[in-house]
Amino acid sequence: MKTFITTIFLAAFAYGCTPKPEKQNHTAPAVQKHFPNTLMNKKFHAEKLIGLSVDDSDHTLVDAKQAGEWVGNTIRFKDNIHFVSTYEAWCGNDCFTTVFGRYYFVDSLKVRFYTDSIAHSGECEAAMEYTKSRPGLDLYLVKGPDGQLQLNHKPAQLKN
Repeated sequence: MKTFITTIFLAAFAYGCTPKPEKQNHTAPAVQKHFPNTLMNKKFHAEKLIGLSVDDSDHTLVDAKQAGEWVGNTIRFKDNIHFVSTYEAWCGNDCFTTVFGRYYFVDSLKVRFYTDSIAHSGECEAAMEYTKSRPGLDLYLVKGPDGQLQLNHKPAQLKN
């Protein structure tokens, strides 16, 4: 029994003292590139509220500075991650819907929108809807033929 324990001890000692193979250097996975945010701190007018539904509508954006006073749907990119898409009107006799959410650039042209909540006020006042389980909406940022900025459901090269 003594020789068995000694043999086990020597085998463990010998195995522990053998040089281990050198650690191989594997290249680190590519870090996701941060794409420039060309929408930050800008406000646009649009045909529909962005983020209210996940449909296949394309959105032409008109720079609010160029359009002047306007009644209708707007989207404001408040900072580098938050947006607010809302219906604006001068009178208070209307239904005002506001979409609050987050956005980020997946690549240089693809923007992913996440709707966090939807508020209804005015003639359609209702409790705030929280939409944490809603999937993201991917839109592609392109310049239209007339030079207007667009958010499309398909990239420009796939657009028919």
